Amino acid sequence: MCWDLLVKLLLLVIALVSSGWMLCFSDAKAEASNTDVVRLTNGEWPPFMSEHYKNYGAASDIVSRAFALQGINVEYGFFMWDKAMKLAAAGQWDGSIVWSWNQEREQIFHYSDPVITLRTIFFHRVDTLFDWKNWSDLEGKKVGATRGYYYGEDFKKAEENQLIEVVRQDTDLQNIKLLLRRKIDLFVVDTEIGYELLNTHFPSGIRQLVTSHPRTLRETSFHLLLNRSVKQSEYLLSLFNVGLKELKNRGEYDRIMDDVIQGHYRLNKKK
Repeated sequence: MCWDLLVKLLLLVIALVSSGWMLCFSDAKAEASNTDVVRLTNGEWPPFMSEHYKNYGAASDIVSRAFALQGINVEYGFFMWDKAMKLAAAGQWDGSIVWSWNQEREQIFHYSDPVITLRTIFFHRVDTLFDWKNWSDLEGKKVGATRGYYYGEDFKKAEENQLIEVVRQDTDLQNIKLLLRRKIDLFVVDTEIGYELLNTHFPSGIRQLVTSHPRTLRETSFHLLLNRSVKQSEYLLSLFNVGLKELKNRGEYDRIMDDVIQGHYRLNKKK
């Protein structure tokens, strides 16, 4: 009788230990599985980022491919830019793409190697005589800007010193429309972004009403941001940087940028 009881107790202990191991294994497996997916906020910034473009735009494609080379999948959530940043900063998402550097963001996020580098310029109507060499030439100009975007310290100081009047809209497209309607004098935007908007939203006759000034406000690199509070964010960032380098070494990065110029990321190309 005692022997039977001892055997039963032994079997019970083995069962409990096995269950514990299975639970630990299950938790470890789930944790590993969770690191295989990175959740990033995104927004409308064609041709580099868009819910309505092939592979969600060129920058999204670069980020997805770089992570994929390291065995990591990416889940994107599309929001207005202010909300995209707030959700990522709060840790509700792992991070966000793509953003320029500023000191405030660096307190919250790890920055990747540059995903893309762009030139910021002024767009204006062709029937508006416009030239500038320094910021004093912009005095009194009404400048369209997009809410949530950072245009650099010089632009910020010009606004704070009331050298320029900045009118902010929710989207770049709204600013193009204001420019066409003469509600603003200038629109500050990255070269590829401005011309993509003109080519995809307006007929040829309207597109020809807008041009750009060749002088660059700034040349800016844009990065993947991962929240510092998110578990394994530094590790994930290192994986991404390795994947990005490999993407460039393979020649895939250059092919993606060529596709941007040729409009291949548009799902429905306009002539």
